[in-house]
Amino acid sequence: MSGTAGTALVTGASSGIGAATARRLAARGYNLILIARREERLRALAGELSAEHDVTGVAVPLDLERTDELSDALTDVLATASRPLTAAVLAAGHGLGHGPVREADAEPWESQLRLNLLAPMLLVHRLLPELDATGGDLVVIGSLFGTRPQPGYAAYAATKHGLTGFVRSLAEEERPSGGCRITLISPGATNTEFSSVLAGAENPCVHDVSDWPYHPLLAEDVAAGVEWVMSRPAHARVTELTVDPIDARY
Repeated sequence: MSGTAGTALVTGASSGIGAATARRLAARGYNLILIARREERLRALAGELSAEHDVTGVAVPLDLERTDELSDALTDVLATASRPLTAAVLAAGHGLGHGPVREADAEPWESQLRLNLLAPMLLVHRLLPELDATGGDLVVIGSLFGTRPQPGYAAYAATKHGLTGFVRSLAEEERPSGGCRITLISPGATNTEFSSVLAGAENPCVHDVSDWPYHPLLAEDVAAGVEWVMSRPAHARVTELTVDPIDARY
């Protein structure tokens, strides 16, 4: 599909689900706008995908928590895109400040709200006109914690409950217009750097899960779900997709 798939914007693209999704979309011929904070890793991925798949990968180092800068930053990068925006995958998020509410460090909760909830809301507000114009795909990565209570993750669950409500309501608003397709993907436990960041690792990494009581998802499993949703025929849409380890134990 190289040269025909348009441009896909991916947030949280420097690692995990975002990076795995970017790789799959590049293989399908999408030019890519890659957004994350870690500039070096982002530029390395953009260069890798450009070389391997003959697509254009644009790295946009951006702190999505600085919500007052999002609209202008997106306007600037979209103005330089060589193909129209036909997909956006919003995968950025963190869970810092986890733990029982009585004991948790509450300082990161505002950061969670900004990154996990407010930023995707503002991104959607800015990107909808472009995606409606192309009949593109908007895929938002939520979490099973957006509908399932989980002790120790009350703040994170609050952001994901909010995001779930936002996307579900948005999908109903957009249904009559026939514009872009909107999908909420809710993964269960996924082995990405997310967990090692929560554990305070100096160098975030995926875990060795060989001695775990269950096998968590890989980032590639969720990215495969994103690719599958986006590859449905134009007359079909997947409004929600849940991906959970088959032997999950929470």
